[in-house]
Amino acid sequence: MFNTTNFTRALLLLTSAVLIACNNEEVGNEGSASSEGAARSGDSPQVRVIKHPGAGLTLSDLQTLKANVDQGKEPWKSAFNQLANSPTSRLSYAGRGGPFAKVSRAPDENLNAWRSDMVAISDLSRMWYFTQNEQYAVNARKLLLGWATTHVEFSGRESMLDLGDYAFAFVGGAEILRSTYPGWTEADTATVKKYFKNVLMPAANPYGESSFGAANKGALSLLALGLMAIYNDDIETLDKVVYQTRTLAHIGLRNSNDIGMLGDYLRDQGHAYGQLASLTMLAEALWTQGIDIYSDFDNRLLAAGEYFARVNELVPTTALPFGTTDRYYTSDVTNRGWDGANGGSGALTQLYNAYVLRKGLQAPFIAQRRLWTPVGGSSFMFLKESDTSKATPPPPLPIPSATSITSGFSGADIGGASPAGAATYANGIWNVAGAGYDIWGERDSCHFAYKAITGNSAIIAKVESLQNTHPSAVAGVMMRTSLDQGAPRAWMAINNKGEALQNMTKLAVYGGSNYANKVASSGPTYWVKLERIGNIITGYVSPDGTNWAATNVGRIDAPVPDTIYVGLVVSSVTSKLNNSVFSNVQITGGGGGAPSVIPAAPAMLLASPGDGAVPLRWQASFGAASYTVNRSTSSDGRYSTIASGVTGSSYTDKSVTNGTTYYYTVTATNSAGTSGSSPADSATPFHPMVNVATSGEATDSGSTSGAMRAFDQNTGSGWFYRGTTGWLRYDLGYTERLQRYAIRSANGLVPRDPKDWQFQGSNDGATWTTLDTQSNQAFAQRFELKTYAIANPSFYRYYRLNVTANNGDVVFTDLGEFELLVSKPQ
Repeated sequence: MFNTTNFTRALLLLTSAVLIACNNEEVGNEGSASSEGAARSGDSPQVRVIKHPGAGLTLSDLQTLKANVDQGKEPWKSAFNQLANSPTSRLSYAGRGGPFAKVSRAPDENLNAWRSDMVAISDLSRMWYFTQNEQYAVNARKLLLGWATTHVEFSGRESMLDLGDYAFAFVGGAEILRSTYPGWTEADTATVKKYFKNVLMPAANPYGESSFGAANKGALSLLALGLMAIYNDDIETLDKVVYQTRTLAHIGLRNSNDIGMLGDYLRDQGHAYGQLASLTMLAEALWTQGIDIYSDFDNRLLAAGEYFARVNELVPTTALPFGTTDRYYTSDVTNRGWDGANGGSGALTQLYNAYVLRKGLQAPFIAQRRLWTPVGGSSFMFLKESDTSKATPPPPLPIPSATSITSGFSGADIGGASPAGAATYANGIWNVAGAGYDIWGERDSCHFAYKAITGNSAIIAKVESLQNTHPSAVAGVMMRTSLDQGAPRAWMAINNKGEALQNMTKLAVYGGSNYANKVASSGPTYWVKLERIGNIITGYVSPDGTNWAATNVGRIDAPVPDTIYVGLVVSSVTSKLNNSVFSNVQITGGGGGAPSVIPAAPAMLLASPGDGAVPLRWQASFGAASYTVNRSTSSDGRYSTIASGVTGSSYTDKSVTNGTTYYYTVTATNSAGTSGSSPADSATPFHPMVNVATSGEATDSGSTSGAMRAFDQNTGSGWFYRGTTGWLRYDLGYTERLQRYAIRSANGLVPRDPKDWQFQGSNDGATWTTLDTQSNQAFAQRFELKTYAIANPSFYRYYRLNVTANNGDVVFTDLGEFELLVSKPQ
């Protein structure tokens, strides 16, 4: 029989092949714990070392942040002020009544006390580091060790959600104390490690190996486990988290499609962001340990961040059907334009760092959204101006491939199905005739056309037609551990209603029978797929054979067979044969040879407005060997080819001129021919202007101390002025010829927005020249940016906004940011 322990060890070996080097100069008072890891280069063992602090922030990161705050650099300083003003950052914070021996979520018990104290551990630890006032560290240590020595049970149906939501707080705080506070001891580290290992880590994954809730639920579990594994120097668990993040298609990076939609993206934008933020935070923590999963699947997290930013910036975007093991969504009815979590500032900042600063890629919609997202007391911890750190992509994954099959299926009539069925092939089509009395649960009666496959495997098929022998007749794909009736098995099938039926009989499934047996939402889901990796079987549905949504997942528990049976299944639910037709059948170990069919056009193309470039992504077409990118400067359909033979599903057009609008389509090609064109999308690349109001002095007509808040590059703190008229002035300290200026609305009341004003320049601060006049200005939404051209620019040292009326408030006027813009060479 298959040895589960050895198989798990083999999987861990696969993800352990990266040598994580330790920079001793970045290690705090305790240094880094090391152990002999599983990684090998040939036959030579390599030492794996976990770096501390290393749960998303290195000591170098902390040092740079502190220097920026100490120097009063914006927006770090204003964001730090928000941190310092938080109730959980104050030396007077004494906890919320805890610590308690038991905490639970769903049902909730002592939960708010735990949450508040975990945030306080983070806030007080950061305050210690930034201020070097030891009392903050003393208080943070007391809170953390108090919980670590008192708390013995974290329970409830949703324990993993809180652990993921607060993981960066309690692990991040613990990492800062461990690495920077001289009063922290090795005994303290041991106490916290024990707390994480015995209490919190089991609660982060209470449903057994690889049994995670869908999408954001599972991503939160992985995040919590990954960060605590780093603190605990637990290389085995960390490698397992890396492996699961890269292979589990219902929660990890593979819970996505080519254009960057994640599983929860059609649920609602809050949960969508939760999934994106969890995976990004985990990717960043792994990066600090030298592991680059940002590169996986054609920079999939970049695609996910760009899609999220695009739809929430309200750029017209048609969604593709997609979903999770919770639900398969056929349309997007979410709250696009979502501005929660400061617009997603935390994750988008990390993604910008990872792809733009480190990798030199473009992220136009992330960059656009970050122009207005407030920098808060937590997200400023990720804000960087440069990043030259390095990490290495893990080895390739054991994801099984599949090729066409034209012969070689054996046949079995399971459960006494009669009359005997058969499977025949001709011209790319499999006809399978089968009887039987249904295949739900113990009613395991069908015709099964199968191959015995050892190791990882997959099967794909499109159900072209299903004879209507009975309303419950089904046709689809199946994997089984044996040919015995009632054997553990998984199947994905289509019924005569066009519904995708899903069953995981005798497999361990998160959520029990409700998740093992289900019907996907109605829609174009006639493509079905099963995939076995190790002891996990995942079921998928798709409208086109490439946009696969993992909608069912089960675990084969011991004994796990080396060989399982994989194939096509038909059940007539009568004593008559049901003749069903399958196309595009592919299986691991298939011989190929099926005739090529011209691929369908890519279902979606997305173009992004970069700087001197237009990044493109599209949904792949089933059976395509390559793609051709076509471009036009008009929307009339007259396209010319700019790239051919593209083998992936992304391309960056760098032969563009900023300020010109380009229209794009993509076609798919194989030996049979070329598809029609994808839906078109357009983008106008541009070179961003530079805001020069960054290091001067701000004043206003009320002589308030808040004038500088309009120039701190942080919409979270704006100019709040008592008065309905008045001026806001900026002294550059040198003369500059501006081309434009910009005003961003604050997050306050609409009547306080400026309505009428003059924009003026001066070289002595006394005599002013009006450069632009505006009246009846209105901001349609909070944080909206309005940019104004200066018709006759000249060189001035002082610039001011002279507000002559607001939008109706009788006491206050405010704005979020005031920008002075110049064009710098490209």
